[in-house]
Amino acid sequence: MLKHVLLSNLIIAIITLNSSAIAEQLPTKSALSNNTTKELDAAWETLIDGLYRAKDTLEKPQHFPPEASDRVLAEGYRYLFAHLNRAIEFEFRADPLFPEFFRSMDMLRKWTGENPDAMYLKAPIDGQGFYRVTGQAANTKEWKTSKRGIKGPKAPRHVTFQTVSDVPGHTGEMTEMQQCKSQTLDFITGLNLLTDRKGRFDLLIGPERPANYKGNFLLSRKLLACPSNDTSAVKEAKWLAVREIFSDWENEIPLELDIVRLDSAGLSKPPITVEQLTTKLNNIAKEVPNQIRFWNLIMEFPLEVARDANQDGQRNLPVNGINQPAPPFTAGGVAGAKQIYASGVFDFADDEALVIKITAPIEPHYIGFQLNNLWMEGPDQQNYVSSLSGHQLPIASDGSRYYIIAHHDPGVEGWVSTTGIQHGFFAMRFLFRDDPDQQQLPAAETMLVPLAELKNVLPSDTKLITSEQRLKEISIRQQHIKRRWRGH
Repeated sequence: MLKHVLLSNLIIAIITLNSSAIAEQLPTKSALSNNTTKELDAAWETLIDGLYRAKDTLEKPQHFPPEASDRVLAEGYRYLFAHLNRAIEFEFRADPLFPEFFRSMDMLRKWTGENPDAMYLKAPIDGQGFYRVTGQAANTKEWKTSKRGIKGPKAPRHVTFQTVSDVPGHTGEMTEMQQCKSQTLDFITGLNLLTDRKGRFDLLIGPERPANYKGNFLLSRKLLACPSNDTSAVKEAKWLAVREIFSDWENEIPLELDIVRLDSAGLSKPPITVEQLTTKLNNIAKEVPNQIRFWNLIMEFPLEVARDANQDGQRNLPVNGINQPAPPFTAGGVAGAKQIYASGVFDFADDEALVIKITAPIEPHYIGFQLNNLWMEGPDQQNYVSSLSGHQLPIASDGSRYYIIAHHDPGVEGWVSTTGIQHGFFAMRFLFRDDPDQQQLPAAETMLVPLAELKNVLPSDTKLITSEQRLKEISIRQQHIKRRWRGH
């Protein structure tokens, strides 16, 4: 009983923090009927039970959590509260009649192996409605040429707008992937987005393009095939997903964005009802444990981060190796449009380093490298060099890039800090202006070496980084992340 009381008090504080307006919209106690009290009490108990189920997904083997350690469990509990935080905000504020942009991920809400170079936003939409997005970008010249080096405020390196039917994980089971519940209907990127001379743009979203409309447009309703079961169905978008991807963290700044549903602008949103509140609490109770379980399963089976799950003698993500760059094979329906991925598992001793060499016949418009912990969270990219973009790691003199995963700073360019994580996985993303042929895809190889012998596998002119230069590098990261996720 005591643990229920303590947890109830904690959830009260969290819900108050995320949506203080809820309490103002509820009827006063004197106006409550017995049925209303019972409904709310039942929904509250369902929420509390859902959080205990979420706790089980962090610890119980039938949910395939990562092997526990002090750090893994501490990060797991934080991960749980991040899902709760996101679920509360989306349940109580996301309304396709009154759309606005929300942070799908940020420095707290890390999940699905998020790109540390990216700002992920979502706005709720109805596949039958028409919406207009207005935006303002800083200098967009690099969108047009892909050349790097512009100084001063400029647009993110890459921007993608996608209409998606849903996001993965609601059911808590991988079978939903075979049913193609989460698919991209349409997309447009900064490479083909029409803007004016000042970087301003409009984007219309709707079930069909209006006659004679020539501007930026995305479909919100579309007939789509499901490759896994050879069926087709008309899908309607529930979300507009936005990815703003940053490479030059010192100079690239976020877009200014707004979204309006054309037939509801100016209307007043009705107050919340007891029935709606009950539904929302029930939804949160399902969403949090199901999301954690779903991504545990993804890590365990399709990715095989912990073991050879299907016992075929190999791992889908090789240990201290890397898959060759290719389109995504997991959760691909809502992955970044046109993105190509490569990944592997890292697990090595304190005095070793894993070197990943990437050779690209065609320089990607965007290239990014990151680490992930066993909850599919990127380690702290604000206070550690736990990721590197194409701007942050230039091409070496031999035409390749060298990423050096190590527990300790080796004092050279290309270091990616594990932040103390002994076992995790790494991922790369590549975006090209034009789809490359198979022979034009980047080639990847790995080398596990003693840290003391690192210089033997790097180009002789690899840039040395002093401790003062490393502090400056991290300072730039800190300033950028605060600007990217500004709360004012």
